[in-house]
Amino acid sequence: MKPLKNYSNLYQLYLRSIKKFKIPFFICLLLFILAFATFVFDHFPFGLTLAMMGMIFPAILFGLLWLIASIRTKKHLKRFSSQQLKVIDDEIPSRSMYEGLVVTSPAIVGTKVGLELVPLANVLWVYTNVTTGRLDGLIPIYKDTTLMIADRDHKQYGFRIKNNQKAFSFIQSELLKHRLDIVFGYERGMDDIYKKDINRLIAFSQECAEKRQKEMGDQI
Repeated sequence: MKPLKNYSNLYQLYLRSIKKFKIPFFICLLLFILAFATFVFDHFPFGLTLAMMGMIFPAILFGLLWLIASIRTKKHLKRFSSQQLKVIDDEIPSRSMYEGLVVTSPAIVGTKVGLELVPLANVLWVYTNVTTGRLDGLIPIYKDTTLMIADRDHKQYGFRIKNNQKAFSFIQSELLKHRLDIVFGYERGMDDIYKKDINRLIAFSQECAEKRQKEMGDQI
């Protein structure tokens, strides 16, 4: 596989994705280093010096996130050939992006923590999973929404999105430009079918494709 820098558009997405870790890392590290310089000044507030020295802990955290993003990116890029990565890179400028997601013909590209590439040819089922946090088990205080992409090899990918329908509608419309045989949405029991009888879900995806094909034909 060629270095990521050879794919300019993918590389720019990667740089953008790690920026939120890279900049805080260097700021926190700089404050930690400057903390030792404060000992030169007799009347410099000691509490502020301690606070600056404490910046080493967020620096370590952001550094670890940066490392994880880099490792994840390399892992996902290895799944694709140089030719496929070239196609992905060439298509990115002409594709829309929403919630850090962009769909190309070979892959769905996620850009939240490094680059995460999901092979488009293997996608079977797309749905959202909503987790509600409650105070004392009663009062809802927050909601986390994850866009779940399940493939035909029982691999699932999760992308955190805002708690609205726009990201799901975006990914649905983008995927349908390339594949009609994908199941969208969630109903009770579908996860059990996916885990225990995936062929049944694959058959349903084919039915969805036939229905969509017919609808497209009726519109012409």
